[in-house]
Formats: sequence, structure tokens, C-alpha cells
Amino acid sequence: MSVTLYEAPLVIPVTGPVICDGAVAVRDGRVLHVGTRDWVRQKLAEDVDDRSQVELRRWGGLVTPGLVNAHTHLQYTGMASVGSRTYASFRDWELAFNKIYDSPEPKPWRQWAHDGARQMVEAGTTAAADIVSDVEAADALASQGMHGIAYWEVMDWNNEDWRRKGPEDLLDQIHAIRAMGVTELGISPHAPYSLGSGPLLDLPDIARQLGMRLHIHLGETPAEAGKLPSRLTNQTSWAWNRTEWQSFNDLKRAGAGASAIQFLDQLAVLGPDVHIAHGVHASREDRRILRQRGVSVALCPRSNRITCTEADAPIARYLEEGNPLSVGTDSLSSSPSLDVLDDVAFLYDLAISQGYEELDLSHRLIRMMTLGGAEAMGLNCGPKRIGQINVGASADLAFFDVPVDVTSPQALEDTLERFVRHGSGTCRATVIEGRLAYDRIWS
Repeated sequence: MSVTLYEAPLVIPVTGPVICDGAVAVRDGRVLHVGTRDWVRQKLAEDVDDRSQVELRRWGGLVTPGLVNAHTHLQYTGMASVGSRTYASFRDWELAFNKIYDSPEPKPWRQWAHDGARQMVEAGTTAAADIVSDVEAADALASQGMHGIAYWEVMDWNNEDWRRKGPEDLLDQIHAIRAMGVTELGISPHAPYSLGSGPLLDLPDIARQLGMRLHIHLGETPAEAGKLPSRLTNQTSWAWNRTEWQSFNDLKRAGAGASAIQFLDQLAVLGPDVHIAHGVHASREDRRILRQRGVSVALCPRSNRITCTEADAPIARYLEEGNPLSVGTDSLSSSPSLDVLDDVAFLYDLAISQGYEELDLSHRLIRMMTLGGAEAMGLNCGPKRIGQINVGASADLAFFDVPVDVTSPQALEDTLERFVRHGSGTCRATVIEGRLAYDRIWS
């Protein structure tokens, strides 16, 4: 089999130390070797008898694993007019979104979704958690040969309607999506405020019986925040009678102080097969619950500003306390671009403003947009693992036109900081499973 050898002044494997004057050898869609240029060339000389089978591609910037967008809705790519405006409240944004989504004009969901996937590939993203609301948009990731999971969104079900026909409808929709050839499929219970307790209890069971993962909008809106108890005697008393609560909204109307995260935890929704989007309104106790259940949080800071969630996600606290984190752009209906590096730059400044003082911030953010996103979807281990550059992993690579200076440890740190703060729009090539999916370098 032929080998492609990529060489660059800086390679960031994520699962190992950064490599100055590095190289990555790729064969049959997987990483064959990664290390310093001289070492990889030596290994290839031992492995490959015919040097004509090695294609050399040199790059002058830095190389990372393919980026992972841990929360998006690609079918809304054509609704960028909504995401380009400012709003007075989350409800105002919701009304602007619904005006287009619910209008009678046909929407080219599939075309919009494919266009969004292409935009991500051109930004260095090779995998995503894509929430799908209309079946025809379900093959967006597959259209570009990307990795990731299409999560079928379930919302606006009360308990009675769900019992009558909800599970049957869900299975029909899953069958229709699988008939499109989509194999990596999950379920997205939309949010605790848009579903009764019945579907919130059933959906995790259905997903787990089918071997699917779950992805939920959680802690995004101000109404999901916890508060001190009023009519109920203490923060936990509501949980003893949880079977009586028809929904989270019902619980809130009763004056309970529980947050949406605490409510879903009592319903046994959370677990290591779940990752949530936003996590803006998450108290210390909420963050502890998420850590204890193994739930990753996909942070989408630009979307939070546009949709007026009335707060920013507590990234500094998440980092300090050790919560698993990833990065998402959300959709163009609530964000200016599908480039995760735009959100990473925002998160850098946000963490500093919230008092984060450790010197590892650039490293943590790079991990979040690569291996962190893979972990959120359970794609960080096994033969198809992504978000990392190591032997046997899927050869997903992104090449960025960022000035590299590795003449000293401080110069290297400055290069990494420059990448996370100013790397948006600098991707020049993207490799997915060894295939050159986007190329402005060697073509």
C-alpha cells in the first residue's frame, strides 16, 4: 500500500507532546507513524522497500487532528439571517427562528445541511455532533465523508400524546434515516422544557436499547437555572415525589428550586453516553452532577450571546473543577460561522475574564476542540478513534496557516496561543481518513 508522508514544523498529536519538525505517515486511511521528521523517515525506510510508494507533502504551518464540532444543526445553514441579528431575549430569538422554520415555503434542508458540512470541512473540521429535525437532512456528515453522529431531535411531546404514539413515530423516523444509509445515529431529546417527563424517561431507555448515544440542550435558558426553594421545604424534597411531576415546567410552576440538570439527573437521563450543549446555567452542584455522571459539555459561547441566554457558560469553573469539555458552533441560525476556532477564541477571552489563571489554557482549548469532542461522542477509543494523531487512529488531519516559532519553550507557547486566538479562517487543507477532502496547498 502507498504511504503519504506529511511534514510540518509543528505537529500537535493531542494524545502526546507537541512535535517540533514533525511528520505524520498515513497508510490505508490510518496513521502509520507520527514523530519527528527524521524518526518517521527512518521508520518508513524500514517499512517500505519501494520509495516511490511514499508521497511527500510538506507544509509550513502547523498540523492538528481534524477538529470536532460537538454541537451543531447543519440543516439550518440557510437560516443565517436569524443568526446575524441581535435580540432582546431568548424568546425573541426563538420567535425569529420559528418565523422561518414554520413558514409554509419549502426549505431545502438537505442542500443546506450539505452546504454546512462543506463549510466545516473547509474550516478543518472532520467530525460533528449534528442534530437533525427533518429526515432529509440526516446525511449531511456522510455527504462529505465526515465522522460523527447524526442525532434525531425529539421535541414538543406531552406525556399523553407520547404514550399514544411517540415511540412508534420515533422508530419510524429512525428506520427512514437508516434507509438513507446513515449508520452513526443518536437521539436528541431537545430540552427539559420542551418535553414531558414521560418522553424524558423513555428516550434514554430507547437509545440505550438500540446502542445509540444521546445529546441534549441543557442549562441553556435562564428558566433552567436552579434557585433557592420557596414553597418546597428544601432543595431535594421535590425528588422524593418525582413521579408526580408531569414535566420540568410543572416542577418550576410548583416553586421547586431544582435546576434542569438536577431534574434530568433524577430521571436517570444523564450518563457517560450523553453529552449536553451549552451548560450555561450550571451551579456548582450541577457541575458536580455532570462530572459524576461522566457527561461532557459542548460549549457554544457565540450562540449564547446571540440567543441572549443572560449569562456566559462558567468555563473557568468547568476547567478548574475538571468537567469534560468540548466545543460547538451551534447553527448559523444562532452563530456567525461554523468554524469552531471562532468559538475557541471567544472561550479563551471568556476564561481569562472569569479569572482562570493556569498557564495551560491554550492546551486545554486545543484538546476541547479535538479529543474532547471525540470523547463527547464516544469516538475517542477503538480502531475508528478520532480527535488525536497516534498510530492506528483514523488519519484525520487539519493544516493551518499559522506562523510557527519553536526556537524556545516560550516561543512555542506563543505559537499555540496565536493558534487558539487567531486560527479561525486559516485552514488550508483537511484530510479525512487519509483522503484529501479540502486542499489549498498541494492542488
